[in-house]
Order: sequence, then C-alpha cells, then structure tokens
Amino acid sequence: MSYSEDFELWEERIVNVPLNETKTPTEPVKDYVASVETLAKDADEDREALTSAGMDEQLIDDLIPLSGALRYCQANWMSVYEAQEEATLLWREQAPLAFEFRDELLHDFSFAYRDHPDILKKVMRIREGGSKADMVQDLLELAVLGAKYPEPLNLIHFELSKLDNSRTLSRSMAELLATANGEADEGNETKVLRDKAFTLLFEKDSTIREYGRYVFWKNDDKRSRYFR
Repeated sequence: MSYSEDFELWEERIVNVPLNETKTPTEPVKDYVASVETLAKDADEDREALTSAGMDEQLIDDLIPLSGALRYCQANWMSVYEAQEEATLLWREQAPLAFEFRDELLHDFSFAYRDHPDILKKVMRIREGGSKADMVQDLLELAVLGAKYPEPLNLIHFELSKLDNSRTLSRSMAELLATANGEADEGNETKVLRDKAFTLLFEKDSTIREYGRYVFWKNDDKRSRYFR
C-alpha cells in the first residue's frame, strides 16, 4: 500500500483528532517513524504476550499504515515549508529593488503632477505607509494612476513602459509575499494535519511501549525494546 493510500485509510480519524490535544513532533519525523516501524516488528513478535496482558492487538496492526499516513502528511508539509523558505529568500533578494523602483516612481510622479493638485493628492496618499504590503499595493496604484493621466508624465519624458513594469512587479511581489507569509507554522493547515497524524500515531506507539515495559519487566533485553 502506498503512503497516499495509507493516508486515505486514516484521513478521517486524523482530521478528527481534537486540535487542543494535538502534539508537535519533538524529533525529526523520519527518525520517529523509523523507530515506530521497528516497534511494529518487535511488537508483532511479542503479540501473544502483549495481548495476554489486555492490550488490543489492533494497535500493532495500526502502526505501519498509520506511519505511512504520517510520512505522507510530512512530505506535504515539507513541500509547503520549503516553498515558503524559497519565497522568503526571493523576497529578501528582490524587495529592495522593488522598494527602490516604487520610490523612483513616486519621485517622478510628484514632479510630473506638481501643477495638478487633485492628482498630486492621490500621489501623496499612495506615498503613505512603508510596509511590504504597502509597497505591493503602491506599485499597482501608481501604474493605474499613470495610465489614467499620462500627459504630465510625457512632458517630463517619463517612460510609460515603466507603468507596465510596475503592474507586473506588483503582481510578482504579491505572490512572493503571500507564499512567504502564508500561514506559517502553527496556523498552516498542512502542518496541523501532520501534527494530528503524529499525535494519533504517538498515542498508539506510547500505549504499546507501556504494555511492553509492563509485560517484560523481568526481561531486560525485551524490555529495552519498548523504551523510546
């Protein structure tokens, strides 16, 4: 069975894990899952002894498919996380130039429309605010404003092609900012699903280990396999 099929099998139960009971992995998921898969093999060998102490043997059978579901959720989260990281790096590289371009447009517009109070007021309003989101919006509004009132810009030999560049830059920077910000970490739906899958597996894993330590309390070799 593939990891995606494992996830489909467990999806409803994973989704239904209460958010206030959801745990975040404290070690790399690949390492944790590997330890669970080893436990599945050991517990299967000790199935009779564990179930004779009252443990539900379905716990053992759940470990491998649920581990696959967790691997699937982890892969999806890492895809989102890595996209965020890449977007963040690209934003850091490109944002200074975008801010500089915005400031150059504001400089040109302020001069071009100096004798047009109504238009200049719009330019001054656009100039307000210096956040990332402001810059993205400013580039778009400047493009729209310049296209609506091109004559004063022509008089100062402003290159109107810059208006198209501003519109395009606004769109690309908006996409980068949205991806970089996203719902990073705790609020990200993909991460929450990963954490829920981990929580469900952790509960089953912990229960089996608890029974194993209880059953094999006089057998150090066996008992050691049930410590995490």
